[in-house]
Amino acid sequence: MVGCFLMTAGLLCGADATIFDAPHTAEFVNYTEAWNAAKADKRPMLVVLNAGDEKKDVDVHGLRNNEKLSKVLDEYVVAQIDTTTEHGQKVLKSFGSPSLPRLVVIDNKQAKQVFATSAKVSETNLKNLLEKQLNSKEAATSLNVDMFGNPKPDCPMCRLKAMGLVK
Repeated sequence: MVGCFLMTAGLLCGADATIFDAPHTAEFVNYTEAWNAAKADKRPMLVVLNAGDEKKDVDVHGLRNNEKLSKVLDEYVVAQIDTTTEHGQKVLKSFGSPSLPRLVVIDNKQAKQVFATSAKVSETNLKNLLEKQLNSKEAATSLNVDMFGNPKPDCPMCRLKAMGLVK
């Protein structure tokens, strides 16, 4: 997933990342660390906002049981955020999520939110969505399937600034 991680203990909010055995595979519990790793490696991000660590509505570990989906997830920097923590509340507020769980895909430049939903997404649809994003040259616009008409503009760096995590 990511060739070189910025996984310094205590980076910005001090949360750690969990590394799986597969090369290039990591799951971050801290949005800032995930964003920095994705930026450094020019990889897209999958952000999963859950109602809590105990009750993960969308569990990335479980998604990895699907071999085809797991292979696609390996191409992404994945942040699985527990929104019951202080850091999780800041991330939730910055994303302005209408409900949980929330899945968000951010392009490989960490410039645009290209997909977001709180609706239930099948593993097959998630796999197809993630593959489509990997194969696109560049995201043309932000897309939020929960909103019709003009989606709210999204800037991951602005989110970090709003959370007070970068200047």
